[in-house]
Amino acid sequence: MTRRKQRRQDGTTRDRQMHLRASAEDIRMMRRVSERMGMTVAHATVTLFRRAEGVQERDREERESPQVRELKAIRTQIWRIGHNINQIARNTNRDMNATQADEAAAVNAVRDCRELLAQADEIIRSNTPES
Repeated sequence: MTRRKQRRQDGTTRDRQMHLRASAEDIRMMRRVSERMGMTVAHATVTLFRRAEGVQERDREERESPQVRELKAIRTQIWRIGHNINQIARNTNRDMNATQADEAAAVNAVRDCRELLAQADEIIRSNTPES
């Protein structure tokens, strides 16, 4: 008697086997999960891996999206502005005097930060689905 070949819903043959090592507790957990899903352990395992692959792909696409790149650039600019403000504060504390140019630079840096944060907020809002 020959064994009937298993097929997926799309008609492709499931003719490969894979063996893995697992602890007794892991095997019990896998059986519980597959039972809750109403599937065999093999089917549940493949299904869960496919879901995970989709999640990983979506996460990768989000990490590499233009919005994320733009937000990272804004974060870098804010970091640089903060660094400049710290230098001004250090010089002021060391010399106990700040020139008008130092004060103007600090005010401009804070204004730049405010504008960058507004840009970041707009990017986030434009990419957040309405509730």
